[in-house]
Amino acid sequence: MQAFVSLFTTYLPYFVLVLTLLVFVHEFGHYWVARRFGIHAEVFSIGFGPELLGWTDKRGTRWKISLIPLGGFVKFLGDSDGSSALPSDQPLSNDQKRHAFFNQPLHARAAVVLGGPLANLLFAIVLLAGVFYVAGEPYSPPVVAVQPGGPAAKAGLRSGDEIVRLDGHAVDRFEDIQGAQFLYLARPMSVEYRRGSEVLRGEILPQYCERTDGYHNTIRFGDLGIDELIRPVVGGFTPDSPAQAAGLKVGDLLLTIDGKPVEYFSRIPDLIGDRAGQPVAVTYDRDGQQLQTTIVPQPGQVTDCAGTTRTIGRLRIRAANVTELRGHDIPGAVWAGVSHVWNMTTMFYTSLAQIATGARPVDELGGPIRIAKAAGEASYAGWAGILNLVIGLSVVLGVFNLLPVPMLDGGHLAMYLYEFVRGRPLSLKAQELSLKIGFALIVGIALIATFNDINAIKYVLR
Repeated sequence: MQAFVSLFTTYLPYFVLVLTLLVFVHEFGHYWVARRFGIHAEVFSIGFGPELLGWTDKRGTRWKISLIPLGGFVKFLGDSDGSSALPSDQPLSNDQKRHAFFNQPLHARAAVVLGGPLANLLFAIVLLAGVFYVAGEPYSPPVVAVQPGGPAAKAGLRSGDEIVRLDGHAVDRFEDIQGAQFLYLARPMSVEYRRGSEVLRGEILPQYCERTDGYHNTIRFGDLGIDELIRPVVGGFTPDSPAQAAGLKVGDLLLTIDGKPVEYFSRIPDLIGDRAGQPVAVTYDRDGQQLQTTIVPQPGQVTDCAGTTRTIGRLRIRAANVTELRGHDIPGAVWAGVSHVWNMTTMFYTSLAQIATGARPVDELGGPIRIAKAAGEASYAGWAGILNLVIGLSVVLGVFNLLPVPMLDGGHLAMYLYEFVRGRPLSLKAQELSLKIGFALIVGIALIATFNDINAIKYVLR
């Protein structure tokens, strides 16, 4: 019962708040561009269905909040409905025609349609640029620790190598490598890396992998068999840590485990993996003094990429944070924001193409329940989590609407491109048919997303 109450008190309020903000930004983009061309907006609605509250401004635009908070629309003069897909059969005076959407030149209509998605993308860039200017851009060096016998090791990489290019794309941060692992599930990837003063090249075949996080979200990626090269310094402890009970403190540098050197942090599981419940001798450095203690690793369950679950030993320590914050001036912060939004856009379209071709399972599509769940999870991370969610969803809303599907902004733009090439618009009959096809596609996607949500709802209500 408590979990059910949590759905309405934690998840849904953040969902409504985030979605309302992003819908307003999107629709205001359409509205703002339309105003630049003198187009009159009759209605600006956040949500659908019956009006809950609203007001009419001095220009005659009705601003309202409606009952169903799952979108919004701007209805321009002369539109048959809020989708601006077809003109109405309502007679207009000559003065009204000058301010009606469908009486505008092609470039004006295209600009108005493009204004919504661009507003979402610009909003994400502004937020990112502000964060990067004030707090700095997170950065982790692309120096890697190579897992023995993993895909990278088979390709010839060694711990301490610095990845320079991956699959033809420049690598600036370790985060770029993580993004590539998500996009390329099991396709060979060219790699260029620096070892000392020498630049070497090879090819890595990622291993398809599935992981389930603490919120029971399934994460699929192509495992490269590499980790960040992090010094084995204790950065913190998880509850009931045997390492903390044995006397280790934050800042201690692990040197050896049972006489074997600890070269980097991710090497620790290899050294204690089969020692659950058995004492191990740990040598460490504290303020220049070499000390030793005995720790009994706690048993823990781990599932490998093949789906095999086994018991391993855990010290229950966290690595020291190696992520730096790179400062930017205003132009640099804006450029970094553009770069991050471009990467998110590429990731979205690539993932969608993988779903369409069957390379990525369709169960990754999510609907309102998953968005609400993500909003609730983000709230636990504080304002930083909510801000990340707003930025990510703003990009998704923008790029999704640019898909060339009738009923979406991208579908309108496709029709305008046809009109530009042929010199005349599609016939009304063809437009109506395309809208029906687009509606069927959107409903199909919504049904799949809802089905996936229903399958996942037991985890939302855990």
